[in-house]
Amino acid sequence: MSRVKTKVHKGAYSSHILKQQKAGLNDENDQSRMLAHDMSEEEATPSDEDMLSGEEEDEDRVMSDEELAEKKPSLHSVRDLPSAQELRAIFESSELFRTNAFKLQESNQTIFIENLLTAVTPKRSKSAREHLDGFLLQLYERLQDSNSPSFLSDKPQSPVEVAKQLQPKGVEVPFPSPAPTVDTKWTFQFQPPESITLVGSWALNTSVKERDEIPYGVDLAVALPQNLLQEKDYLNDRVFHKRALYLACIVAKVVQNFEVDVHYSFPLGDVRRAVAVISSRKDSSVDWSKLNADIRIILVLPSNCPIPPARLSPSSSNLRVADSNASTSNLPTPHYNNLLAHLLLSTRHLVTMHQFEQSIPQFASAVRLLRVWANQRGFGKGTKSCVRGFEDLGEWWGCIIGLLVEGEERPPSRAGSKISRKKRRTLGRELSSYQLLRGTLDFLAHQDFVNEPVFMKREDSATKIDIEQWLSTGGPLFIDSSGTYNYLEAVPPGSLDLLRIEAAQTLKVLENSSEDAFSPLFLRELRDAQARFDVVLRVNIEGVQSRSESKINILDNGSYSSSAFSQIDRILRKALGDRIRALAILHPTSGRQSIATSHPFPVPTFEIGMILNPQHAFRLIDRGPKIDEDQEAIADFRALWGQKAELRRFADSAIVECVAWEVEMPHERAYIPGRIAKHILARHFNLEKVLDLQPSYVERILPHPASPMVRYSSVEKGGGFKAAMQAFEEVVRHIKAMDLPLSLVACLPSAAGLRYASELSPTPIPLTRIPFLPECASYIEVYDAILQFEKSGRWPDDLGAIQKVKLAWFENVARELLGRMPGCVVGVAMDSAASPWEDGAALELALPSGFAFRLRIYHDRERTLSEKVISDETAQPFERADAERALHTHLERFIHRPSHHAAIMNMHHRHVGFSPTLRLFKRWISSHYLSNLIPSELVELVCSYVFLRPDPQLAPHTGATGFARALGFLSIWDWRREALIIPLDSIAGVEESVTGYFPAAQLLVAETAFKERRTQDPGLSTGAWHVATDKDPKGVFWCLNGRGVSAMVADRITILAKACWKLIQEGGCQSPAAVKSLFTHPLTDYDFLIRLDPSRLPRYAHNIFADASLWHLNHTNVQSSGLNDGFMIGFDPACELVDDLQRVYGDTIVFFYDRLGGTTIAGSWNPLLLKARTFRALLGYSTRVEGSSKKAQVVLNVDGVLAEIARMGQGLIKEVIKQTR
Repeated sequence: MSRVKTKVHKGAYSSHILKQQKAGLNDENDQSRMLAHDMSEEEATPSDEDMLSGEEEDEDRVMSDEELAEKKPSLHSVRDLPSAQELRAIFESSELFRTNAFKLQESNQTIFIENLLTAVTPKRSKSAREHLDGFLLQLYERLQDSNSPSFLSDKPQSPVEVAKQLQPKGVEVPFPSPAPTVDTKWTFQFQPPESITLVGSWALNTSVKERDEIPYGVDLAVALPQNLLQEKDYLNDRVFHKRALYLACIVAKVVQNFEVDVHYSFPLGDVRRAVAVISSRKDSSVDWSKLNADIRIILVLPSNCPIPPARLSPSSSNLRVADSNASTSNLPTPHYNNLLAHLLLSTRHLVTMHQFEQSIPQFASAVRLLRVWANQRGFGKGTKSCVRGFEDLGEWWGCIIGLLVEGEERPPSRAGSKISRKKRRTLGRELSSYQLLRGTLDFLAHQDFVNEPVFMKREDSATKIDIEQWLSTGGPLFIDSSGTYNYLEAVPPGSLDLLRIEAAQTLKVLENSSEDAFSPLFLRELRDAQARFDVVLRVNIEGVQSRSESKINILDNGSYSSSAFSQIDRILRKALGDRIRALAILHPTSGRQSIATSHPFPVPTFEIGMILNPQHAFRLIDRGPKIDEDQEAIADFRALWGQKAELRRFADSAIVECVAWEVEMPHERAYIPGRIAKHILARHFNLEKVLDLQPSYVERILPHPASPMVRYSSVEKGGGFKAAMQAFEEVVRHIKAMDLPLSLVACLPSAAGLRYASELSPTPIPLTRIPFLPECASYIEVYDAILQFEKSGRWPDDLGAIQKVKLAWFENVARELLGRMPGCVVGVAMDSAASPWEDGAALELALPSGFAFRLRIYHDRERTLSEKVISDETAQPFERADAERALHTHLERFIHRPSHHAAIMNMHHRHVGFSPTLRLFKRWISSHYLSNLIPSELVELVCSYVFLRPDPQLAPHTGATGFARALGFLSIWDWRREALIIPLDSIAGVEESVTGYFPAAQLLVAETAFKERRTQDPGLSTGAWHVATDKDPKGVFWCLNGRGVSAMVADRITILAKACWKLIQEGGCQSPAAVKSLFTHPLTDYDFLIRLDPSRLPRYAHNIFADASLWHLNHTNVQSSGLNDGFMIGFDPACELVDDLQRVYGDTIVFFYDRLGGTTIAGSWNPLLLKARTFRALLGYSTRVEGSSKKAQVVLNVDGVLAEIARMGQGLIKEVIKQTR
């Protein structure tokens, strides 16, 4: 971990002593604690491990006097050391954050943080707050008025009568169920509140702007009058009934006396947490709308409340339920008791937070930074799906920082207790806000609140609740300084698992010194479930009914839905086990409701997000207890799984209870976690309406051989990537066994289909069936590979002669293959466009199974000879041009592609979701008519960046999540100012959990090359995307020399990605038609369209929207003439036509085409050529005269060019359509 430096301020210790004296807290314990945090000006700055480490020690070791004497430096050694002033100068001139986490200097970091805090903090100007402060003063005076409201009687009444008197005012009382009845014995009479206190983040200056334009919250803690309360009010919601009645009276009083809008709000959907929300009306006498703040009236209990503190224990039973089963009638009610304790502690918590603010200089800034970080990840409020449990936990973030600085309570450890004996190191008080943030994230990344409970330091007057009572709850624990309140009582453990993952990923970003950490930390929103989780299920909660329904549990949780959410989290995590790293329940936080409603609106739907553990997520069998084990465990297993549970005997002869998940295709393994969740929801909660928000793209977009081709294939399920690789290995094995003059050293594949990267799964068609194929489904995929033989001095030193030797070599290999592999078809293919010095020969081999390969021979001397000709000043220009072309082909074909193939293959083995993501992404690129304009290798690099970039999210583990994240990245990537720097080769052999970083030396080269390219080519005529890897730091392999992406294409991709990403965010990809809409390209913006005859396209069967009737019709008319007529592998006339058109009209037109069976070629004219200009010779394009004879000018002859194109594609082109825009 990188070190973090902090400045040493003179007199830091004395200033702390002064502050503590003013607060009356400068006792010996405080002084010793402060001595541990502060340093005199002559002490060296501690390292990261000293200040931010979460490591723990059994006890602090104190040196003896003898050891101190030995440690004391001699006079001579001191003279050689720099003075304190020199040390301070060194520290101040160095970077404040040694980690380079924000990739900025100290001053720039401070500016960024200050600007961010200014943007998210409420306005503090006097003029902006004048109306708000004035209204708060009026509200205080009105509530403290001793006279009863006019609509209420001056005498005590039953709660039912009071509620009836409020109804004409349009106010309903939010009574918890069961509500008071006419038989209720206690009475109610409105009295002024015991106290009114401004609490919460507004009072502490830690408020931050919430997501989705939710207003700031100004919290008023209004204490119930003591005369309304009795000692037994803790029983059966009585105190909550009185609280609801008093809240309704205050609401009615506010409505009667002020021109404001008043609503109810029910945090976490719990009616017992009801608060009144007061909003300003524009242009009213008390208009504070410019502050974008709401006043929240929170009713609390007074400090002298008669309720016994002992009733707040989590083991107390404060709800009495009439139940025939005595064992369930007196069960503990920890949720109820915790909420009751919270009503007593609002003012106390305010004092605690104020003490933190006074003792920690950067406390408020650190809390705001932490809350911004949390809000960007859904750990807060929002109208979009947020993580359940964090809606009302704004105070908790400050408590974490306070605990890490002040230290925690270490209760005595007992045998079998979860409490660790080790002591956690604290953070220094003088740390900056960023350093406090990082220390807090380190704590969250390593803290398991379920197995390692946390206790804040108790106050002297704290209630003594036995530790074991807290541990008996079995849930997460973060106990406040009073010892009676658990901040995490309502937070599902799955939500905390997600929080721990998010914090750990953020720390990885901070540890990477080569990347900008400011944007992913604070500016990037990461709440989109489809790009965040590997599995996302949307559940309709209507009709939910738990199998283990308990009345006491429902009352304890406050509502049926809250109880169901708690059980869903627990049972799903139990069923999924180690298949997942985190499971979170997501839904919008509570909003405003009319005061005419008495209960919160139920959440109609919620989402379940899962982050998978790729090592175990896709296994087919879940093993349970053995048949001879504890019968209770067997019964529990069967109760969990129901009819899915079965007995099986395994290879080790063990008879085990298990659950098996059958799949037909390998890609269906990715659906197993979702299937498990659906089964559990249906069995245990009667929830049948469960929608998978991660579309099954693989089934709908990436067809397996079981699509149109299967009717012509005899292997049906024998295709796929593994079958292709096995066929390739068979060919290599036969070549190695040949008696050739030189032995085969290696056979390097370079085809996308041999690295799990082709859009479609390999589909072999047996050679005996090829004559029966209709022309529209006759394409035979070919896989490229490179033969590398042992070195020999007998190769000629002439480039042309080397190509002839290769031909002779291929002839020998072909003859041997025909004898060793009966039924195969072998031929030597020549590239007609290749120069005499360029590698232009290949051995094409088609196996009887239908797999076809194209083999080329690598000879290292070709590169040397080409470079020699290029550097020879006496060489003729045409010779130098041929040599440059030969060198370019050699490097791309024999150097770059095999290296790229190995790197992508490593990505497939490292990330289980990479291959489906890449195939979907390439299919998307192709379906939007861009596959002929972007090299396949460049697309693969961009997709790799989504998995390898230092992002505060885990790499996706499913194709749908990876595809969504790739589109999201393309939609925001500013490729004009940002290069993609990918550590593609440095992660070779490294586990997925280890983040790969770009080497520092090569990073400098990459950044310099990017700046030079933008300086030399500001118009971005070529290489708009700059993609660098550790083997290609300058980004020249796939981005230059005609292989890069133009600015026009890059802009088009950005626009398309934004549109598709928006569709995914809105959840519009659930039906098959909606999924295909992502892959449907609009054609209205092109200048002309070339319609092709689909019956003449060999790859038409690969088209997403292919008409199946076409090849069925053609199949009936096919007559076999045997294999003697020959066939061509890898031949697609449409692609050849596009290449020819681009070669002829490349300066005039840009052509767009879907190489996967597209039936339309779209074209856009060069806009510069559409303008009239004076005629001159060698313009380079067809022209026509425009204007009068005296001032005649020429323009592009559009009709003539289109006629030429139609003539070039005669027999393949149906029509050419000229469009107007």
